[in-house]
Parts: sequence; structure tokens; C-alpha cells
Amino acid sequence: MQKRLTEASVAKIKPDPNGRLEIQDQAVPGLRLRVTQSGRKSWSLMYKIAGEAADGGRGKNRRMTLGAYPLIDLKTAREQASEAKGMADRGVDPAVHKKSKVLSRIERQIDKLIPRFIELYAMPYTKKWKGTDVLLRSTVGEMWRGKDVTKIKRADVHALLDDVSESEGPSKAREVRKHLSVLFNWAVDRGICDFNPMAGMKRKDLRYQPRSTVLSVEDLQKVWNASEKVGYPFGPIVQLLILSGQRRSEIATMQRNWVTNDLIEIPAEFYKTRKPHAIPVSARMREILESQPIWNEGEFIFSTTGGRTPSSGFSRAKQILDRETGLTDWTLHDIRRSVATCMAQERVLQEHIERVLGHVISGVAGTYNRYNYLNEKIEALGVWERAFFRP
Repeated sequence: MQKRLTEASVAKIKPDPNGRLEIQDQAVPGLRLRVTQSGRKSWSLMYKIAGEAADGGRGKNRRMTLGAYPLIDLKTAREQASEAKGMADRGVDPAVHKKSKVLSRIERQIDKLIPRFIELYAMPYTKKWKGTDVLLRSTVGEMWRGKDVTKIKRADVHALLDDVSESEGPSKAREVRKHLSVLFNWAVDRGICDFNPMAGMKRKDLRYQPRSTVLSVEDLQKVWNASEKVGYPFGPIVQLLILSGQRRSEIATMQRNWVTNDLIEIPAEFYKTRKPHAIPVSARMREILESQPIWNEGEFIFSTTGGRTPSSGFSRAKQILDRETGLTDWTLHDIRRSVATCMAQERVLQEHIERVLGHVISGVAGTYNRYNYLNEKIEALGVWERAFFRP
């Protein structure tokens, strides 16, 4: 059936109880209105692609769905049909082009973009990509689900950070801000979006405030005693943190092939400064290390997967430590600062403390001084251990 359609006539068309209606629009050849027996109306276009046939002529008849009425009215349907026919005249399949645009729009959705960012950037170039993945998926991916990354404005970012800060605290919002900005820069570099809406963003409320908590020797002794009740793997990790002053990640991810009788030697690729770091092993540290299980499936000393992966998730262990010690408002990283402070109180030279902690030494000393300070580190940790276990 052919008919010169109008907005009024389209609205008045009734379904045929005997079957589906299909009405061809005389104004735009190929545009068709389908009306089902239930009364549902939808637009489609019949077209042939120029140059598709073997002889160079037009190919076979194809149908392209334009959408449902009244979401798409007659005027819009005619515009879309005319645009699609123009593509077909140029040898372009409008249905394939439309599908490509839809896929591109889906791929720009932030919750679809995050996995690509993790796979192509975070995994190859960052050590803690798993944490980044969880953080972005659980906050940005959930709160902006389906949102086109090219449509995100600066005000949207501020609103998201405000919500995270209010619900989960400024430290969480600070982490979201950091990783989200990297994601936007990556998307700009790949041509996915034109600009980073976070460029130059100022959020004084999210500025990092360096912690200054220092646990006394007595407090650290309480933590040591409480760690006995925590058990493997977190208990011995905490004790090694107290004896060595190292970062939690370096002790928790320690591999057995890094350990000799007198040293823990962390390769450069596993150390924060990207330089190798040697930690002297005292008799008490050796006793702790030798008491740990030897796994058959991997080299990680502290593991719940047979050595394949290091242990993670310190929150429950920290709760036990808090309960047993009665200490509040402290973190496991505070142990490192506390050990450094206690060594200084025992008159260990600051330069030797810095070497124990594995800090990068700046200036001329860091550039030209290649002495490993191993003896000084042994002495410094010995002074600290004697002070810690002093009767």
C-alpha cells in the first residue's frame, strides 16, 4: 500500500486485525511504516547500494530499521531515510554505518572504557593496576554507567568527587581524582575524547595531608604482641615491618628467591624507586622467615594460594591489632615512620636511616655516591632491634 503520509494520518492509522500493515511513503521512496496487529508502529527503509552488483549496478534490496513511532515522528523518519539513501547512492551501506556509530557510542560509555584503559594502560605500565581497576569500576563505572565520556563536563567531575568524598571520605575521593584524570589523559591521547575536563582542576578539600602519627616503642611492642594473635600470613608480616622499617608492600610481596642467609635483596623492577634494595636480615628476622611455610606452586613467602600470589587484604588483621592494642587512628605505614623516628632517638645518623628505608638520595650524594652502606644499615637496624627488645 502506498500513501502520501502526514503526521495526522500516521497517528490515525489503525491496526489490521487480519495481519500486519506496511505502508509506503510516496514522498520518500523506500520509507515504510509498519503497523502490527497489536498497534505497534515502526519505520524502516528499503534501499539498494550503488556499485554492489557484479556488473557495477545496484545490489539487492535491503531493509534498515529506523525506529519506533512516535519516538521517531514522520519528519524525523523522512530525514533519516533521505540521509541513508544518500549513503547508499555513494556506495555506503547505511545500516553498517549506523551500527558502527552505535558501537562507537557504546565504546565511549565510561563503564565500557574503564576495562580498555586497565588492559591497555594500567596493566602494562603500573604495578597496582588491580586496585585501580576495582576503584574505577566501583565508583566511576557505577556512578556514571552508560555516560558518554565525550559528554562528561567539569561540573560532572566535581559532583562525582563530592559524592565520593561525602560517602567514603576525602582520601577515597583523592584516589578517584588521581586515577580518573589519568584515564581522561589516556582517552585524549587515543582520540576518544577531545579534552580532559579535569585539566587544571583545583580541589583544596582533597589535598593530601601528610600523616604525622608516630608510635612509641611501647606502642610498637603492643602491636608486636598483638600480631601473635593475628597469625599467618599477616602476623609475621607486621613483625617484619617493625624489625625492618620497610614498606608493607615490599614485605608482603617478598619472594623466597630474594632471601639469603643475611640479606633480603629486592630487585629493581619490584621496588618503588626502581633501584635494587638490600635489607639486612637480623637473627630475629631470620627466625621469622625460616618459620614460614615453603610453597610448591610459587615463590611468594606470604601467600594463601600456595605461593602463586602474595597475600592481600589487611583490613581484618588491622581490626584485630586495633582491638588487642587499644590503639586508634594509626596505619601500618605509620610503623615505618615510627621505626625511623626511634632510630633517630637512638642517635643513628639520618643518612643511615634514609639508606635503611630505601629512600632516593637527592643531589650530588645520590648521583655520585655508589657506596652501598650495607654495614651502616646492619648497624642501624641492630641499634633499633636492641632498643625495641630492651628490658
